[in-house]
Amino acid sequence: MTPNYKNIQDEESKPLIEHSSTHINHGKDTKTKIIEYLKPVQRRMGSLDAVRGLTIFGMILVDNQAGNDVIWPLNETEWNGLSTADLIFPSFIFISGFSIALALKNSKNTTSTWYGIIRRTLLLFFIQCFLNLMGDHFNFTTFRIMGVLQRIAICYFFSCLSFLCFPIFLQRLFLLSVTVTYISIMYGLYVPKCGRANLTQNCNAGAYIDSKVFGLNIMKESILNGPYYNDPEGLISTMSSFITAWMGLEFGRIFTKFYKKHDFGNADIIIRWILLVALFMIPAISLGATVMPFNKKIWSFSFALFTVGASGSLILIAFILIDVIDWESLKFEKVRKIIDLIIKPMKWIGQNPITIYSLMVFIEIILMYYINVGSNSLWVQIYEKMYLSWLKNGYLASTIFSIGWLIFFILIAYIMQRNKIFIKL
Repeated sequence: MTPNYKNIQDEESKPLIEHSSTHINHGKDTKTKIIEYLKPVQRRMGSLDAVRGLTIFGMILVDNQAGNDVIWPLNETEWNGLSTADLIFPSFIFISGFSIALALKNSKNTTSTWYGIIRRTLLLFFIQCFLNLMGDHFNFTTFRIMGVLQRIAICYFFSCLSFLCFPIFLQRLFLLSVTVTYISIMYGLYVPKCGRANLTQNCNAGAYIDSKVFGLNIMKESILNGPYYNDPEGLISTMSSFITAWMGLEFGRIFTKFYKKHDFGNADIIIRWILLVALFMIPAISLGATVMPFNKKIWSFSFALFTVGASGSLILIAFILIDVIDWESLKFEKVRKIIDLIIKPMKWIGQNPITIYSLMVFIEIILMYYINVGSNSLWVQIYEKMYLSWLKNGYLASTIFSIGWLIFFILIAYIMQRNKIFIKL
């Protein structure tokens, strides 16, 4: 008996899958024995909420460092290279794409559907625009137009556009065309004072186009070796990040196609996800180690491929541990309890991710740019007086400082979850 799927319009607010009355036939054949270890259908895909929350955990830890002493796992790479911190934002984009496949599974290409998509796109884009404007003291001349939520908004809109308007073949052709366009621009466009295929920090085609399009309304990192500012969430690198978002949608499409449709639905999902992870990881590592270095700030093609493999591996592992294995039937109840305990705060944050992220940025701006104590901002004063003064070691103090903020936002998420406050865009 196959469970029924709801007509999902918004996976943030509605159950992913209805409860099923499926009964397991406890026969002696191997097939039935395997089925016995599969959990009953749950109301939500627990692994999706957990991984989404985990990515926000990472954003909080990375963005709330203080001082220049940052431990490697939480320190983003300056230019070429790869760290765990570099993979956090891509994982969130991947999960956003995955969610689209769930949210639009039964949606039609109608006015009401597009009203919701456009509304969410604009809200995502302009929420961070407002925060950026606030961070620049409402100076419209120099505030940064692009940012994290803007990139998510653009990837979300074009993923929905492709998913709803094109057949599958054209959807994948669209992805290929975006990829080819990105590579052609980065390696083929002549950039004044830089030439072609120059991928240095301030002399690449993405930085050149962003400077022409946005002028002063761009992130102004220091000019090191060229005439243009490189915005890490610029327009051209957003084209490459679309690869990450779209492949998240492909993983989600596999899930919606096979989950509990037959006895070995989970096996179908897992096998296909493993194949996709390998398909992206092998060329990613090959390119990243040779001719096309990993680079988050221009979202290099090798980096895009690697983020798909890494994010796919993350959702794969979480899906197996949280949604597939029935630990109780295996008589590992303690393992189940430990997993539930670990992922509970992730789920709290995962059910209000944009709210928690926006609140985090808002508080940072207030403490860094609007409240001063003496010659320093309140942000610096809190770090130096409450952490660095007694911990002495800058790396330790900065890490504990960020963990303190993480605990604070977990508490906020818990209060929201307990009071059933789920803010949806």
